[in-house]
Amino acid sequence: MDCVRRVRARRVGLFLVPLLPAVMMTAPGPALTEVSSDLDRTPIPLDYHVPQSEIRPDAEVQLLDLLNRTRRAHGLPPLVMDGSLRFVARVHSQDMARRGYFGHVTMSGQSFADRLSSVVREGFVGENVAIAATAEQANKAFAASPAHLSNMLEPRFHRVGIGVATAGALGMMVTEDFAQ
Repeated sequence: MDCVRRVRARRVGLFLVPLLPAVMMTAPGPALTEVSSDLDRTPIPLDYHVPQSEIRPDAEVQLLDLLNRTRRAHGLPPLVMDGSLRFVARVHSQDMARRGYFGHVTMSGQSFADRLSSVVREGFVGENVAIAATAEQANKAFAASPAHLSNMLEPRFHRVGIGVATAGALGMMVTEDFAQ
């Protein structure tokens, strides 16, 4: 899922993976991503959750490298991993895995912009969310989606927080939070 927001101004694209519920019940396949045009949208409930979810720092570092390779290929400077954004992204990825949902909005109704407001007071922010078996698969899915790629290549973004959490049979929950 990909969302972009400027505090007090919104910009998002629309792309929905139509087979999401059916694929969620199978073994990890292609990465799943979604873009929402409604920041107040409810999360997508999954028929699966895990009682324990571990952070995958190795996958986070790998995704940062893949993300910055994509930016360099388009003549953009690399993004810097921001510890505060990373914390917010990790919490969201683990929450999705443990509570069995997928989206920018939490089960308690908190939007990605609400979650990021604790670490970004104002400015342009964005978020990509995916379910994938590997970091490479998540990055390929983001790069293949015009809306996700737009976040990856946004020249106003200078910082990113990447949170990857284990999600049992689903693979990994991936959250990329972007800021100026």
